[in-house]
Amino acid sequence: MAVVLLTSMIASGCSTSEKTPAQESDSAKPVATQEPRGKIVASVYERNNIPPEEGNWEKNRWVEWINKNGPTDVKYVTVPRWESLPKFNALFATNSAPDLILEYDTGYRNQWYSQKMLMPLDDVIAKYSTTYKELMSQFPQLKKLGTKDDGKLYEFGKVNPLTSGHRIYIREDWLQKLNLQTPKTTEEFFNVAKAFASQDPDGNGKADTFGLNLSGNANSIISHMFGYGEVAWRFEGNTFIHEWDRLKAATDFQKSLFDAAVADKDFLADKNGEKAKQDFLAGKLGMYLFQDISASDYDAFVKNNAGGKLAILQLPKSSFGQFSPVISSPIQMVGAINAGSKDPQAVMKYVDFMMKPETARTLQNGLEGVNWNKDAAGCPSPIDAEKNKKEISYTGDLNMMASTLLYGKCSFTAQKPQTTDSLKALRELALQSEAAYVTKERPIPTLKPEYLPVLTQELSLIVKNADQPIKDIWARSIVSGKTYSAEQAYKDAKDAWEKAGGAKVDEFYAKWYETNKAKAFLLDDLYKFGEDAVKLYANK
Repeated sequence: MAVVLLTSMIASGCSTSEKTPAQESDSAKPVATQEPRGKIVASVYERNNIPPEEGNWEKNRWVEWINKNGPTDVKYVTVPRWESLPKFNALFATNSAPDLILEYDTGYRNQWYSQKMLMPLDDVIAKYSTTYKELMSQFPQLKKLGTKDDGKLYEFGKVNPLTSGHRIYIREDWLQKLNLQTPKTTEEFFNVAKAFASQDPDGNGKADTFGLNLSGNANSIISHMFGYGEVAWRFEGNTFIHEWDRLKAATDFQKSLFDAAVADKDFLADKNGEKAKQDFLAGKLGMYLFQDISASDYDAFVKNNAGGKLAILQLPKSSFGQFSPVISSPIQMVGAINAGSKDPQAVMKYVDFMMKPETARTLQNGLEGVNWNKDAAGCPSPIDAEKNKKEISYTGDLNMMASTLLYGKCSFTAQKPQTTDSLKALRELALQSEAAYVTKERPIPTLKPEYLPVLTQELSLIVKNADQPIKDIWARSIVSGKTYSAEQAYKDAKDAWEKAGGAKVDEFYAKWYETNKAKAFLLDDLYKFGEDAVKLYANK
Protein backbone atom coordinates (compact mmCIF):
# COMPACT_ATOMS: atom_id res chain seq x y z
CA MET A 1 0.00 0.00 0.00
CA ALA A 2 1.37 3.29 -1.02
CA VAL A 3 1.93 5.70 1.83
CA VAL A 4 1.81 9.36 0.85
CA LEU A 5 4.06 11.48 3.02
CA LEU A 6 4.65 15.21 3.28
CA THR A 7 7.80 16.55 1.67
CA SER A 8 7.94 19.92 3.38
CA MET A 9 7.49 21.17 6.90
CA ILE A 10 5.70 24.15 8.38
CA ALA A 11 8.24 26.67 9.59
CA SER A 12 8.82 27.08 13.30
CA GLY A 13 7.25 30.07 15.08
CA CYS A 14 9.35 33.08 15.97
CA SER A 15 10.62 33.98 19.39
CA THR A 16 8.33 35.75 21.85
CA SER A 17 8.84 37.61 25.06
CA GLU A 18 5.32 37.20 26.41
CA LYS A 19 5.04 35.80 29.90
CA THR A 20 1.63 34.15 30.05
CA PRO A 21 -0.07 31.82 27.55
CA ALA A 22 -3.25 33.88 27.67
CA GLN A 23 -1.31 36.64 25.90
CA GLU A 24 -0.86 36.54 22.14
CA SER A 25 2.34 34.82 20.99
CA ASP A 26 4.05 34.52 17.63
CA SER A 27 3.69 30.74 17.73
CA ALA A 28 -0.09 30.88 17.35
CA LYS A 29 -1.76 34.25 16.65
CA PRO A 30 -5.53 34.77 16.94
CA VAL A 31 -7.40 33.87 13.79
CA ALA A 32 -8.30 36.98 11.81
CA THR A 33 -11.94 36.70 10.78
CA GLN A 34 -14.97 38.92 10.38
CA GLU A 35 -17.34 36.11 11.25
CA PRO A 36 -18.76 35.91 14.78
CA ARG A 37 -17.00 33.46 17.08
CA GLY A 38 -18.85 30.25 17.66
CA LYS A 39 -19.24 28.51 21.01
CA ILE A 40 -18.69 24.78 21.46
CA VAL A 41 -18.23 22.15 24.13
CA ALA A 42 -15.39 19.63 23.76
CA SER A 43 -14.50 16.59 25.83
CA VAL A 44 -11.20 16.20 27.65
CA TYR A 45 -9.97 13.25 29.67
CA GLU A 46 -9.88 13.76 33.42
CA ARG A 47 -6.75 12.25 34.96
CA ASN A 48 -6.65 14.43 38.09
CA ASN A 49 -3.20 15.61 37.04
CA ILE A 50 -3.62 19.38 37.08
CA PRO A 51 -1.61 20.95 39.93
CA PRO A 52 -4.02 22.79 42.26
CA GLU A 53 -2.31 26.10 41.68
CA GLU A 54 -2.91 25.71 37.92
CA GLY A 55 -6.69 25.49 38.25
CA ASN A 56 -8.97 22.91 36.63
CA TRP A 57 -10.58 22.16 33.28
CA GLU A 58 -12.94 25.10 33.68
CA LYS A 59 -10.09 27.55 33.99
CA ASN A 60 -6.33 27.20 33.68
CA ARG A 61 -3.60 28.93 31.69
CA TRP A 62 -4.04 26.72 28.61
CA VAL A 63 -7.83 26.89 28.52
CA GLU A 64 -7.40 30.67 28.59
CA TRP A 65 -4.70 30.52 25.91
CA ILE A 66 -6.87 28.44 23.58
CA ASN A 67 -9.85 30.76 23.99
CA LYS A 68 -7.61 33.80 23.48
CA ASN A 69 -5.74 32.53 20.41
CA GLY A 70 -8.25 30.18 18.83
CA PRO A 71 -11.16 30.93 16.50
CA THR A 72 -13.89 29.50 18.75
CA ASP A 73 -14.95 29.85 22.37
CA VAL A 74 -14.65 26.41 23.92
CA LYS A 75 -15.80 24.92 27.20
CA TYR A 76 -14.51 21.54 28.32
CA VAL A 77 -16.51 18.68 29.80
CA THR A 78 -14.38 16.11 31.62
CA VAL A 79 -14.55 12.37 31.05
CA PRO A 80 -12.72 9.89 33.34
CA ARG A 81 -9.90 8.37 31.30
CA TRP A 82 -10.48 4.79 32.37
CA GLU A 83 -14.27 4.99 32.65
CA SER A 84 -15.07 7.05 29.59
CA LEU A 85 -17.78 4.83 28.07
CA PRO A 86 -20.33 5.11 30.90
CA LYS A 87 -19.72 8.85 31.19
CA PHE A 88 -20.16 9.47 27.47
CA ASN A 89 -23.22 7.23 27.35
CA ALA A 90 -24.77 9.14 30.26
CA LEU A 91 -24.11 12.43 28.46
CA PHE A 92 -25.68 11.12 25.26
CA ALA A 93 -28.69 9.82 27.20
CA THR A 94 -29.34 13.27 28.66
CA ASN A 95 -28.71 15.16 25.38
CA SER A 96 -25.71 16.85 26.99
CA ALA A 97 -22.88 15.16 25.10
CA PRO A 98 -20.18 17.58 23.91
CA ASP A 99 -20.05 18.90 20.36
CA LEU A 100 -16.56 17.46 19.87
CA ILE A 101 -16.06 13.93 21.16
CA LEU A 102 -12.46 12.88 21.70
CA GLU A 103 -12.03 9.20 22.54
CA TYR A 104 -9.14 6.80 21.86
CA ASP A 105 -11.20 3.61 21.97
CA THR A 106 -12.27 2.61 18.47
CA GLY A 107 -14.92 0.25 19.80
CA TYR A 108 -16.65 3.03 21.70
CA ARG A 109 -16.69 5.33 18.68
CA ASN A 110 -18.05 2.50 16.55
CA GLN A 111 -20.87 1.99 19.06
CA TRP A 112 -21.89 5.63 18.82
CA TYR A 113 -21.73 5.50 15.04
CA SER A 114 -23.97 2.44 14.93
CA GLN A 115 -26.41 4.23 17.26
CA LYS A 116 -26.42 7.23 14.86
CA MET A 117 -24.96 9.57 17.46
CA LEU A 118 -22.16 10.88 15.23
CA MET A 119 -22.33 13.46 12.44
CA PRO A 120 -21.05 12.72 8.91
CA LEU A 121 -18.05 14.97 8.28
CA ASP A 122 -17.69 15.02 4.48
CA ASP A 123 -19.64 18.24 3.97
CA VAL A 124 -18.35 19.84 7.17
CA ILE A 125 -14.75 19.35 6.08
CA ALA A 126 -15.44 20.36 2.48
CA LYS A 127 -17.17 23.62 3.49
CA TYR A 128 -15.30 24.77 6.59
CA SER A 129 -11.91 23.05 6.96
CA THR A 130 -8.47 24.22 5.90
CA THR A 131 -5.83 22.44 8.00
CA TYR A 132 -7.50 19.05 8.23
CA LYS A 133 -8.59 19.11 4.60
CA GLU A 134 -4.94 19.58 3.60
CA LEU A 135 -3.79 16.84 5.98
CA MET A 136 -6.28 14.43 4.41
CA SER A 137 -4.98 15.23 0.93
CA GLN A 138 -1.43 14.46 2.08
CA PHE A 139 -2.43 11.33 4.01
CA PRO A 140 -5.41 9.71 2.22
CA GLN A 141 -5.38 6.90 4.78
CA LEU A 142 -7.11 9.35 7.16
CA LYS A 143 -10.18 9.34 4.95
CA LYS A 144 -10.00 5.60 4.45
CA LEU A 145 -9.79 4.80 8.16
CA GLY A 146 -12.37 7.41 9.20
CA THR A 147 -15.01 6.21 6.71
CA LYS A 148 -17.68 3.82 7.95
CA ASP A 149 -19.63 1.13 6.16
CA ASP A 150 -22.22 3.61 4.83
CA GLY A 151 -19.46 5.25 2.79
CA LYS A 152 -19.40 8.47 4.83
CA LEU A 153 -16.57 9.96 6.86
CA TYR A 154 -17.22 10.21 10.61
CA GLU A 155 -13.87 10.55 12.39
CA PHE A 156 -10.89 12.87 12.66
CA GLY A 157 -7.41 11.37 12.88
CA LYS A 158 -3.74 12.21 13.23
CA VAL A 159 -0.37 10.98 11.98
CA ASN A 160 2.59 10.23 14.24
CA PRO A 161 5.93 8.43 14.17
CA LEU A 162 5.72 4.75 15.05
CA THR A 163 6.62 4.49 18.74
CA SER A 164 6.37 1.99 21.57
CA GLY A 165 3.31 2.13 23.79
CA HIS A 166 3.79 -0.48 26.53
CA ARG A 167 7.10 -1.39 28.12
CA ILE A 168 8.74 -3.73 30.61
CA TYR A 169 11.14 -1.92 32.93
CA ILE A 170 13.56 -4.26 34.69
CA ARG A 171 15.75 -3.48 37.68
CA GLU A 172 19.17 -3.98 36.14
CA ASP A 173 20.83 -3.38 39.53
CA TRP A 174 18.81 -6.26 41.00
CA LEU A 175 19.89 -8.56 38.18
CA GLN A 176 23.51 -7.73 38.97
CA LYS A 177 23.08 -8.11 42.71
CA LEU A 178 21.47 -11.54 42.37
CA ASN A 179 23.87 -12.58 39.59
CA LEU A 180 21.03 -13.15 37.14
CA GLN A 181 21.06 -12.94 33.36
CA THR A 182 18.56 -10.85 31.41
CA PRO A 183 15.64 -13.22 30.70
CA LYS A 184 15.16 -14.11 27.05
CA THR A 185 12.41 -16.74 27.29
CA THR A 186 9.19 -16.89 29.26
CA GLU A 187 10.69 -19.64 31.43
CA GLU A 188 13.68 -17.43 32.28
CA PHE A 189 11.29 -14.51 32.83
CA PHE A 190 9.38 -16.58 35.40
CA ASN A 191 12.57 -17.59 37.21
CA VAL A 192 13.84 -14.00 37.39
CA ALA A 193 10.48 -12.77 38.70
CA LYS A 194 10.55 -15.48 41.37
CA ALA A 195 14.09 -14.52 42.39
CA PHE A 196 13.14 -10.85 42.66
CA ALA A 197 10.27 -11.80 44.97
CA SER A 198 12.15 -14.25 47.19
CA GLN A 199 15.84 -13.33 47.38
CA ASP A 200 15.65 -9.91 49.08
CA PRO A 201 17.08 -7.88 46.18
CA ASP A 202 16.66 -4.57 48.06
CA GLY A 203 18.73 -5.93 50.95
CA ASN A 204 16.47 -4.80 53.77
CA GLY A 205 16.05 -8.26 55.28
CA LYS A 206 12.31 -8.29 54.66
CA ALA A 207 10.14 -10.31 52.30
CA ASP A 208 8.56 -7.16 50.86
CA THR A 209 9.40 -7.22 47.14
CA PHE A 210 7.45 -8.45 44.13
CA GLY A 211 8.83 -9.90 40.94
CA LEU A 212 6.40 -7.86 38.85
CA ASN A 213 2.92 -6.33 38.73
CA LEU A 214 -0.11 -8.09 37.28
CA SER A 215 -2.40 -5.04 37.33
CA GLY A 216 -2.54 -2.10 34.97
CA ASN A 217 -0.95 -2.83 31.58
CA ALA A 218 0.47 -6.19 32.66
CA ASN A 219 -2.32 -8.38 31.29
CA SER A 220 -1.92 -6.87 27.83
CA ILE A 221 1.88 -7.11 27.89
CA ILE A 222 1.93 -10.73 29.01
CA SER A 223 -0.75 -11.62 26.44
CA HIS A 224 1.48 -10.11 23.75
CA MET A 225 4.33 -12.38 24.92
CA PHE A 226 2.19 -15.30 23.84
CA GLY A 227 1.08 -13.76 20.55
CA TYR A 228 -2.33 -12.46 21.69
CA GLY A 229 -2.68 -8.80 20.73
CA GLU A 230 -5.12 -5.94 21.14
CA VAL A 231 -7.93 -7.76 19.36
CA ALA A 232 -9.12 -11.35 19.59
CA TRP A 233 -8.59 -12.04 15.88
CA ARG A 234 -5.39 -12.59 13.94
CA PHE A 235 -4.61 -13.51 10.38
CA GLU A 236 -2.57 -16.53 9.44
CA GLY A 237 -1.88 -16.69 5.74
CA ASN A 238 -5.23 -16.46 4.00
CA THR A 239 -7.25 -17.09 7.15
CA PHE A 240 -8.60 -14.64 9.72
CA ILE A 241 -9.33 -16.52 12.93
CA HIS A 242 -10.57 -15.96 16.46
CA GLU A 243 -7.60 -16.75 18.69
CA TRP A 244 -8.18 -18.84 21.82
CA ASP A 245 -5.10 -21.01 22.35
CA ARG A 246 -2.70 -18.10 22.77
CA LEU A 247 -4.93 -16.38 25.30
CA LYS A 248 -5.22 -19.62 27.23
CA ALA A 249 -1.41 -19.89 27.31
CA ALA A 250 -1.07 -16.27 28.48
CA THR A 251 -3.64 -16.87 31.22
CA ASP A 252 -1.90 -20.06 32.33
CA PHE A 253 1.38 -18.16 32.58
CA GLN A 254 -0.16 -15.40 34.69
CA LYS A 255 -1.70 -18.08 36.82
CA SER A 256 1.73 -19.63 37.43
CA LEU A 257 3.14 -16.22 38.39
CA PHE A 258 0.27 -15.64 40.81
CA ASP A 259 0.56 -19.11 42.34
CA ALA A 260 4.30 -18.59 42.83
CA ALA A 261 3.55 -15.44 44.87
CA VAL A 262 5.70 -13.20 42.69
CA ALA A 263 2.97 -10.54 42.36
CA ASP A 264 0.57 -8.72 44.66
CA LYS A 265 -2.23 -11.13 45.59
CA ASP A 266 -4.74 -8.26 45.50
CA PHE A 267 -3.87 -7.13 41.98
CA LEU A 268 -7.47 -7.44 40.76
CA ALA A 269 -8.46 -4.67 43.17
CA ASP A 270 -5.83 -2.39 41.61
CA LYS A 271 -8.08 -1.55 38.67
CA ASN A 272 -6.18 1.49 37.40
CA GLY A 273 -2.69 0.23 38.26
CA GLU A 274 -2.04 2.94 40.85
CA LYS A 275 -0.97 0.47 43.57
CA ALA A 276 1.54 -1.11 41.15
CA LYS A 277 2.88 2.33 40.31
CA GLN A 278 3.43 3.15 43.97
CA ASP A 279 5.16 -0.22 44.49
CA PHE A 280 7.45 0.56 41.57
CA LEU A 281 8.29 4.07 42.82
CA ALA A 282 8.96 2.70 46.31
CA GLY A 283 11.40 0.11 44.92
CA LYS A 284 9.26 -2.96 45.52
CA LEU A 285 8.98 -4.23 41.93
CA GLY A 286 11.71 -6.04 40.04
CA MET A 287 9.88 -5.63 36.74
CA TYR A 288 7.31 -2.93 36.02
CA LEU A 289 4.92 -3.68 33.16
CA PHE A 290 3.64 -0.26 32.20
CA GLN A 291 4.12 2.43 29.55
CA ASP A 292 6.10 5.67 29.30
CA ILE A 293 6.83 7.04 32.78
CA SER A 294 6.75 10.74 33.51
CA ALA A 295 9.73 12.82 34.60
CA SER A 296 8.17 13.37 38.02
CA ASP A 297 7.67 9.62 38.51
CA TYR A 298 11.22 8.92 37.41
CA ASP A 299 12.50 11.50 39.88
CA ALA A 300 10.48 9.84 42.64
CA PHE A 301 11.96 6.46 41.73
CA VAL A 302 15.51 7.83 41.84
CA LYS A 303 14.87 9.54 45.17
CA ASN A 304 13.51 6.35 46.73
CA ASN A 305 16.07 3.97 45.22
CA ALA A 306 19.66 5.10 45.55
CA GLY A 307 21.65 3.22 42.93
CA GLY A 308 18.54 1.89 41.24
CA LYS A 309 19.06 1.32 37.52
CA LEU A 310 16.30 0.68 34.99
CA ALA A 311 16.54 -0.97 31.59
CA ILE A 312 13.99 -1.97 28.96
CA LEU A 313 13.36 -5.69 28.52
CA GLN A 314 12.43 -7.21 25.17
CA LEU A 315 9.36 -9.40 25.43
CA PRO A 316 10.73 -12.87 26.13
CA LYS A 317 10.23 -15.57 23.55
CA SER A 318 7.31 -17.93 24.15
CA SER A 319 6.27 -21.17 22.48
CA PHE A 320 4.43 -19.07 19.88
CA GLY A 321 7.43 -16.93 18.94
CA GLN A 322 8.75 -13.52 19.97
CA PHE A 323 6.59 -10.44 19.72
CA SER A 324 6.36 -6.83 20.90
CA PRO A 325 3.78 -5.15 23.13
CA VAL A 326 1.39 -2.40 22.06
CA ILE A 327 2.91 0.18 19.74
CA SER A 328 1.35 3.44 18.62
CA SER A 329 -0.86 3.76 15.61
CA PRO A 330 0.97 5.92 13.06
CA ILE A 331 -2.45 6.81 11.68
CA GLN A 332 -4.96 7.04 14.50
CA MET A 333 -8.57 8.19 14.55
CA VAL A 334 -9.41 10.05 17.75
CA GLY A 335 -12.39 12.38 17.32
CA ALA A 336 -15.93 12.85 16.05
CA ILE A 337 -18.69 15.46 16.06
CA ASN A 338 -21.90 14.86 18.00
CA ALA A 339 -24.82 14.41 15.59
CA GLY A 340 -26.73 16.92 17.70
CA SER A 341 -24.12 19.68 17.45
CA LYS A 342 -25.74 23.03 16.58
CA ASP A 343 -22.62 24.67 15.12
CA PRO A 344 -20.43 22.18 13.22
CA GLN A 345 -18.65 25.08 11.53
CA ALA A 346 -17.35 26.28 14.90
CA VAL A 347 -16.30 22.74 15.79
CA MET A 348 -14.39 22.41 12.52
CA LYS A 349 -12.61 25.72 13.08
CA TYR A 350 -11.57 24.55 16.54
CA VAL A 351 -10.34 21.20 15.16
CA ASP A 352 -8.28 22.97 12.50
CA PHE A 353 -6.73 25.29 15.07
CA MET A 354 -5.83 22.46 17.45
CA MET A 355 -4.31 20.42 14.62
CA LYS A 356 -1.96 23.15 13.45
CA PRO A 357 1.66 22.22 14.23
CA GLU A 358 2.18 25.68 15.78
CA THR A 359 -0.69 25.14 18.21
CA ALA A 360 0.27 21.56 19.02
CA ARG A 361 3.90 22.50 19.65
CA THR A 362 2.85 25.25 22.04
CA LEU A 363 0.54 22.97 24.01
CA GLN A 364 3.26 20.34 24.22
CA ASN A 365 6.21 22.57 25.10
CA GLY A 366 4.81 25.91 26.25
CA LEU A 367 5.85 29.29 24.91
CA GLU A 368 9.17 29.90 23.22
CA GLY A 369 11.36 32.14 25.34
CA VAL A 370 9.21 31.43 28.38
CA ASN A 371 9.17 27.64 28.68
CA TRP A 372 11.70 26.65 26.03
CA ASN A 373 14.40 27.75 23.64
CA LYS A 374 15.67 26.05 20.51
CA ASP A 375 18.54 23.62 20.98
CA ALA A 376 21.33 23.03 18.47
CA ALA A 377 19.00 20.90 16.33
CA GLY A 378 16.32 23.60 16.36
CA CYS A 379 14.02 21.62 18.65
CA PRO A 380 12.39 22.84 21.88
CA SER A 381 14.65 22.55 24.93
CA PRO A 382 13.14 23.35 28.35
CA ILE A 383 14.39 26.47 30.09
CA ASP A 384 13.26 25.29 33.53
CA ALA A 385 12.18 21.65 33.67
CA GLU A 386 10.72 21.99 37.17
CA LYS A 387 8.66 25.00 36.14
CA ASN A 388 7.40 23.12 33.10
CA LYS A 389 6.31 20.14 35.19
CA LYS A 390 3.83 22.41 36.90
CA GLU A 391 2.78 24.50 33.92
CA ILE A 392 2.72 22.02 31.01
CA SER A 393 2.61 18.47 32.36
CA TYR A 394 -1.18 18.22 32.09
CA THR A 395 -1.64 19.40 28.49
CA GLY A 396 -1.33 16.04 26.74
CA ASP A 397 -5.07 15.46 26.44
CA LEU A 398 -5.64 18.94 25.06
CA ASN A 399 -3.16 17.92 22.36
CA MET A 400 -4.99 14.72 21.50
CA MET A 401 -5.47 15.71 17.84
CA ALA A 402 -1.85 16.74 17.23
CA SER A 403 -0.12 15.16 14.22
CA THR A 404 3.33 15.13 15.77
CA LEU A 405 4.91 13.78 12.59
CA LEU A 406 4.58 17.31 11.21
CA TYR A 407 7.17 18.51 13.75
CA GLY A 408 9.81 16.80 11.59
CA LYS A 409 12.92 15.59 13.42
CA CYS A 410 11.64 17.17 16.63
CA SER A 411 8.91 14.50 16.78
CA PHE A 412 11.42 11.65 17.05
CA THR A 413 12.84 10.18 20.23
CA ALA A 414 16.43 10.95 19.27
CA GLN A 415 15.67 14.66 19.64
CA LYS A 416 14.09 14.46 23.09
CA PRO A 417 15.55 17.13 25.40
CA GLN A 418 18.50 16.19 27.61
CA THR A 419 18.86 19.28 29.77
CA THR A 420 18.60 17.38 33.07
CA ASP A 421 19.79 13.99 34.30
CA SER A 422 16.19 12.80 34.43
CA LEU A 423 15.47 13.83 30.86
CA LYS A 424 18.68 12.15 29.69
CA ALA A 425 17.68 8.93 31.43
CA LEU A 426 14.13 9.02 30.04
CA ARG A 427 15.44 9.63 26.53
CA GLU A 428 17.75 6.63 26.87
CA LEU A 429 14.87 4.44 28.09
CA ALA A 430 12.72 5.63 25.19
CA LEU A 431 15.47 4.76 22.69
CA GLN A 432 15.86 1.33 24.29
CA SER A 433 12.10 0.85 24.10
CA GLU A 434 11.90 1.66 20.41
CA ALA A 435 14.86 -0.62 19.63
CA ALA A 436 13.23 -3.43 21.61
CA TYR A 437 9.65 -3.10 20.37
CA VAL A 438 9.34 -1.06 17.16
CA THR A 439 10.61 -3.66 14.71
CA LYS A 440 8.95 -6.04 12.29
CA GLU A 441 11.48 -8.67 13.43
CA ARG A 442 9.42 -8.89 16.65
CA PRO A 443 6.03 -7.65 15.44
CA ILE A 444 2.87 -6.98 17.34
CA PRO A 445 0.76 -10.13 16.87
CA THR A 446 -2.54 -8.68 15.61
CA LEU A 447 -3.97 -5.73 13.76
CA LYS A 448 -4.64 -2.54 15.69
CA PRO A 449 -8.33 -2.24 16.67
CA GLU A 450 -8.77 0.89 14.57
CA TYR A 451 -7.84 -1.02 11.41
CA LEU A 452 -10.69 -3.50 11.70
CA PRO A 453 -14.02 -2.83 9.95
CA VAL A 454 -17.00 -1.40 11.82
CA LEU A 455 -19.36 -4.03 13.16
CA THR A 456 -23.11 -3.71 12.64
CA GLN A 457 -25.16 -2.68 15.66
CA GLU A 458 -26.23 -6.30 16.16
CA LEU A 459 -22.65 -7.58 16.10
CA SER A 460 -21.41 -4.71 18.29
CA LEU A 461 -24.00 -5.65 20.89
CA ILE A 462 -22.79 -9.26 20.83
CA VAL A 463 -19.21 -8.14 21.49
CA LYS A 464 -20.32 -5.69 24.19
CA ASN A 465 -22.40 -8.29 26.03
CA ALA A 466 -19.72 -10.97 25.88
CA ASP A 467 -16.65 -8.84 26.61
CA GLN A 468 -16.75 -8.37 30.38
CA PRO A 469 -18.08 -11.84 31.29
CA ILE A 470 -15.26 -13.42 29.27
CA LYS A 471 -12.66 -11.14 30.88
CA ASP A 472 -14.03 -12.14 34.28
CA ILE A 473 -13.66 -15.83 33.40
CA TRP A 474 -9.98 -15.47 32.54
CA ALA A 475 -9.30 -13.29 35.61
CA ARG A 476 -11.02 -15.80 37.90
CA SER A 477 -8.81 -18.56 36.57
CA ILE A 478 -5.62 -16.62 37.36
CA VAL A 479 -6.47 -16.30 41.08
CA SER A 480 -8.26 -19.63 41.68
CA GLY A 481 -5.36 -22.04 41.96
CA LYS A 482 -6.12 -25.65 41.13
CA THR A 483 -9.86 -25.18 41.57
CA TYR A 484 -10.28 -23.42 38.22
CA SER A 485 -7.72 -24.21 35.54
CA ALA A 486 -6.87 -22.19 32.46
CA GLU A 487 -8.14 -25.15 30.44
CA GLN A 488 -11.57 -24.88 32.09
CA ALA A 489 -11.56 -21.11 31.64
CA TYR A 490 -10.79 -21.68 27.97
CA LYS A 491 -13.83 -23.93 27.61
CA ASP A 492 -16.09 -21.57 29.56
CA ALA A 493 -14.93 -18.50 27.63
CA LYS A 494 -15.56 -20.17 24.28
CA ASP A 495 -18.96 -21.34 25.50
CA ALA A 496 -19.87 -17.81 26.64
CA TRP A 497 -18.80 -16.42 23.27
CA GLU A 498 -20.84 -18.96 21.33
CA LYS A 499 -23.94 -18.45 23.50
CA ALA A 500 -23.69 -14.70 22.97
CA GLY A 501 -23.76 -15.23 19.21
CA GLY A 502 -20.03 -14.70 18.69
CA ALA A 503 -19.91 -17.03 15.69
CA LYS A 504 -21.64 -14.27 13.70
CA VAL A 505 -18.84 -11.86 14.58
CA ASP A 506 -16.17 -14.38 13.65
CA GLU A 507 -17.88 -15.02 10.32
CA PHE A 508 -18.15 -11.27 9.62
CA TYR A 509 -14.42 -10.70 10.19
CA ALA A 510 -13.44 -13.78 8.20
CA LYS A 511 -15.47 -12.62 5.19
CA TRP A 512 -14.13 -9.07 5.50
CA TYR A 513 -10.55 -10.34 5.48
CA GLU A 514 -11.14 -12.64 2.54
CA THR A 515 -12.58 -9.75 0.54
CA ASN A 516 -10.30 -6.92 1.66
CA LYS A 517 -6.91 -8.43 2.54
CA ALA A 518 -5.34 -7.04 -0.64
CA LYS A 519 -6.36 -3.44 0.19
CA ALA A 520 -6.74 -3.37 3.99
CA PHE A 521 -4.21 -1.58 6.21
CA LEU A 522 -2.33 -4.59 7.58
CA LEU A 523 0.81 -5.04 9.71
CA ASP A 524 3.18 -4.74 6.76
CA ASP A 525 1.63 -1.37 5.94
CA LEU A 526 1.98 -0.21 9.53
CA TYR A 527 5.70 -0.97 9.66
CA LYS A 528 6.23 0.42 6.17
CA PHE A 529 4.62 3.71 7.22
CA GLY A 530 6.95 3.87 10.23
CA GLU A 531 10.02 3.23 8.09
CA ASP A 532 9.03 5.85 5.52
CA ALA A 533 8.31 8.39 8.24
CA VAL A 534 11.85 8.00 9.57
CA LYS A 535 13.40 8.28 6.11
CA LEU A 536 11.48 11.42 5.14
CA TYR A 537 11.08 13.26 8.45
CA ALA A 538 13.85 12.31 10.88
CA ASN A 539 16.22 14.92 9.43
CA LYS A 540 13.75 17.71 8.56
